[in-house]
Amino acid sequence: MKSIDTVIEEYRNRLFIIAKEDGIDSHRTLIASQHLDELLNMKMFENQHSLPEEK
Repeated sequence: MKSIDTVIEEYRNRLFIIAKEDGIDSHRTLIASQHLDELLNMKMFENQHSLPEEK
C-alpha cells in the first residue's frame, strides 16, 4: 500500500502535466487540483490527530 505522501506526490506531478497540456484554467486542471486538495486535507487531518494532545 502506498503512503499518502507518495500518492500526494503522484497527484502533484499529474496536476503539473495536465496544466501544461490543457492550460491552467482548464476543467481537467481544476478537477486534478481539487483531488490534490482533498489528499492534502486528509494528510493535514491525519497529522492533527496523530499529535499528542496538550493540556
